[in-house]
Amino acid sequence: MHIAILAHALLAVFALEAIAMLAAWLLRRRDYALSAFLPYLVSVATGLLLATALLHLLPEAIASLGNTPRVWYLLAGGILGLFCVEQIVAAIVHAGDASVVHVHAHGHSHHHSLRPANLIVASSLHSFLDGVSVAAAFAAGPRVGWITALAISLHEVPHRVGDFAVLLHAGYSATSALRMAVLPSLGALLGVALVAAFGASGGTAVYWLLPISAASFLYIACVNLLPELRHQHSRLAVALQMLCLFGGAALVALVAGLPGA
Repeated sequence: MHIAILAHALLAVFALEAIAMLAAWLLRRRDYALSAFLPYLVSVATGLLLATALLHLLPEAIASLGNTPRVWYLLAGGILGLFCVEQIVAAIVHAGDASVVHVHAHGHSHHHSLRPANLIVASSLHSFLDGVSVAAAFAAGPRVGWITALAISLHEVPHRVGDFAVLLHAGYSATSALRMAVLPSLGALLGVALVAAFGASGGTAVYWLLPISAASFLYIACVNLLPELRHQHSRLAVALQMLCLFGGAALVALVAGLPGA
């Protein structure tokens, strides 16, 4: 991978992790803000993720590799593989005995059997996939990379806030919880390192990660985020939700239509 591409990918990863952690710190004791605003942030993130996968990552993969069956096999395999990995990780992390509260983006609280150490492992895996997606997108072009980083950062905010809330409810101080919540960021750096290793091999190796990144975005948006959006029922909330959803997708479409994108 070219050094400039690697530098941009690292900068984007540091930026999105910093934004997510800053949001977690600012919102740590503002339950009303979590309940009132995060559903709309999730809506924007959903639109960004879906549109980035369908308008940027997949077209770039096809342009670089050709419209071959292998691209679509990787996409389908990526979605199924992520489901299997998520189920395996869920089975492991919920095997703990500590009962804590997990605050979801829609503001409801759910009790889970979850050890903080297992939470860090699961979040690290999630961050690893984010790092792979960002770095692979930058290999396809700076605009694709930055719009991918934006999509991930908006998705990471509610995710990281939830992790932070779990640690607080587990009895950690705010400072200790913040320190532990930073650890998964190392997973994103490992993801960037993996893509850099692919890029060092030359040829089109790094572009084979694009359909996998697209699969990750589609899976997160359709399986994890869209179900969260169904919890809004008032007319105003639903209208704002749709506006945010299509606004996020429209932003990606606008970038895709710019010359040189």
